[in-house]
Amino acid sequence: MSKEELSATQNFGFGSRLSQINSRQDIPEHWLNTPIEDLIGAHNFQKPIVASGEPALLIVTCIEYRFQPEIPNMWAYVNRCAGGRLAGSEFSVSYILAKGVRHIALIGHNDCGMTKVVESKPLLIEALVSQRWERDRAEDFVEQNAARFMMQDEIDGQKREFLRLRQLFPEVEIAPLFVSIASMRLHIPKWYFDYLKASPESAQAKVRPEDLLML
Repeated sequence: MSKEELSATQNFGFGSRLSQINSRQDIPEHWLNTPIEDLIGAHNFQKPIVASGEPALLIVTCIEYRFQPEIPNMWAYVNRCAGGRLAGSEFSVSYILAKGVRHIALIGHNDCGMTKVVESKPLLIEALVSQRWERDRAEDFVEQNAARFMMQDEIDGQKREFLRLRQLFPEVEIAPLFVSIASMRLHIPKWYFDYLKASPESAQAKVRPEDLLML
């Protein structure tokens, strides 16, 4: 794909749904002077992060090989999972909380493979069969996990996971950020500003019961 095709802001399906971060004034006030601001500064303003040797942040993002967080060693925990969904990895969050981390950056991206899971199912099954899995077992495994990780839209999929994590870990600051694969700049999905205006009860009502049952 061309650089233009990989640009989230130039894509018709994304551009109008993302808020650009071009200055410190574009960052929500409650993220200022936190590790979240530091991460945004590193990506968007080329401000290097100075690590103290203690973990400051948990970065949750996709397994996407084209994206590498601009962070130094010994600054953040990083949990990479398909589609940036932590389903099944909640225990790792409890460990990180026990280490004193209270900020999570949930980073989505455009052109995510988890939007193409349906057409990829045969390839996924064959990949497991090639590892000597029984075909029936491979088919069941792919079918069960496809529903957990697949998404029709990257921005909506990120919102779904944000609301789920927000309900599970209400005392942690979770920052939804969206990276453009073309530029590696971070953006804020516009739905987040609507979320900030909504009541906590309405946000909880949008969490699917089956998402919480995955624990």
